[in-house]
Amino acid sequence: MRRATVLLLALFLALSGQALAQGNKQLMSEKMAVQDMKRMIIETIIGYKVKSQGEFGLTEDAQYKADVKAQAVIKDIKVKQVIYDKAKDIALAVGYIDLNGDIINVLGEKLSFKDVRVEGFGFGTMTETSRPPLRALRAAMINAYDEMGAALVGEKIYSRSTAENTILTRDSNKSRVAAAVYGAYIPNPRVDDANRGWGWDASGIAFVRLEMDARKVRDLLGNLLVFKEENIISVVGRGAQVDELSTPQNQGGKVDLTRDPGTKTQYMELGVPGSQPPQDMTGKPAQ
Repeated sequence: MRRATVLLLALFLALSGQALAQGNKQLMSEKMAVQDMKRMIIETIIGYKVKSQGEFGLTEDAQYKADVKAQAVIKDIKVKQVIYDKAKDIALAVGYIDLNGDIINVLGEKLSFKDVRVEGFGFGTMTETSRPPLRALRAAMINAYDEMGAALVGEKIYSRSTAENTILTRDSNKSRVAAAVYGAYIPNPRVDDANRGWGWDASGIAFVRLEMDARKVRDLLGNLLVFKEENIISVVGRGAQVDELSTPQNQGGKVDLTRDPGTKTQYMELGVPGSQPPQDMTGKPAQ
């Protein structure tokens, strides 16, 4: 009897260890996705500050850098759904927040909301080989933030070209953007939305479309900007998976309805592109 008890205890410990080894990566990927979703909601509601600089020219090495910052204390963000792709270890979290009351935006201003729901989504993975398309999507988001700031605030252009003996010896074209924006959002953000505002094209290039009410933008000094064009402004940002300019280029929806009772996790192949992007999640930037 004692021997049987010891064997059962050993079996229980072995199974517990196996379950822990199998579950840790998924749980961390899901947690990362939820955190990413919260970031999107904060950047939409509270806003963000973006600074960018680019240098191009026929005699210069191309350079582009955009820096986005957002910070806030916020609560009551709800997780609506978590989808997990077992094969690629990629989690997608969908959530929302219902706003009733006042918040402080990126410029320190108080904004009042009543019965407003803001939705967001986020991705996460603990597997390095699954991260390039997710990095590309975040890069596309940053590029879209920068494009939105440039569209509303404008960008400073500095150009200089020199020719000697009819030969171009110097050609530099620089740009700078600095803006604080709140209220920008992705139209049609859900995975099954028609004309979805984010995704990857057939080559794996990520895209994010942003829209916002132009009357909600200020510069970094807090000055309200007068924008006399259409109120709803739309921009598209793009992001790549591989840096071909700095590193050598590498050569070379089925639904599972099984769910753990009491959790919000749904198992599904998300179709996030790899070297050969699946067709169900690819597309082109929304027009």
